[in-house]
Amino acid sequence: MRKLIFSLLTALLLVAAAVVLHKTNIGNQELFQANVEALTAIEQPDVNDCIDDPNYDCEALHPTDPSKDQYRQHARW
Repeated sequence: MRKLIFSLLTALLLVAAAVVLHKTNIGNQELFQANVEALTAIEQPDVNDCIDDPNYDCEALHPTDPSKDQYRQHARW
């Protein structure tokens, strides 16, 4: 009888551990997908955020298309 109870408790603990691991894995997949989406979003800084300064020129380079680069004279980041 003790072996049966011990076996049932062991099986119950294994099932509980599997459920917890499965839930944790789903959360990690969602986090991974959110990180990938954030990293693939193309963002370019805006030269309107530059501060006026007569000694510098502010430039915001587009990550993939050089024709979309932005420049602002007499400003700095």
